[in-house]
Amino acid sequence: MKCGNCHANNAAHNKFCKECGQPLIPSTSRDNSVVTENSELYGKEVEIIFYIDPTTGKITGLVNPTEELASKIKKNGVRQRVTIEPPDNVVSDTDAGTVLTFIRQSKDFLGEEYDEADYRNISVAELKKEYLKLFERVLKTKAQRGIK
Repeated sequence: MKCGNCHANNAAHNKFCKECGQPLIPSTSRDNSVVTENSELYGKEVEIIFYIDPTTGKITGLVNPTEELASKIKKNGVRQRVTIEPPDNVVSDTDAGTVLTFIRQSKDFLGEEYDEADYRNISVAELKKEYLKLFERVLKTKAQRGIK
């Protein structure tokens, strides 16, 4: 079985890659449809499970994982649905609203006070950076608390 992350060859019975440690997804559970252009991805919704890689300590993610794989990772991970947007997509107020929703949810989970006024004069790019910092704290807190 070939690793989707580092492309190393692994034995069919391996659940994790022998080279990089990423969970292996059997080819029977993958979507084998061929995508020939990036534009075919735009507007598609995918599910991503973000988690802290136990070997590197870095945040990583799996796109559209199988239910079996998702159930193994979800205790220390966070599931989110994301719509793929083209790279030249103009940032809109809805983008900022979406990021603010994620920030609020993260602060709620961490037991911190959320005041939208604190974020009104911040660019969407800076809001996304703030969210990623919070998101990393959420993952670490979930791992510490043993939350499934």
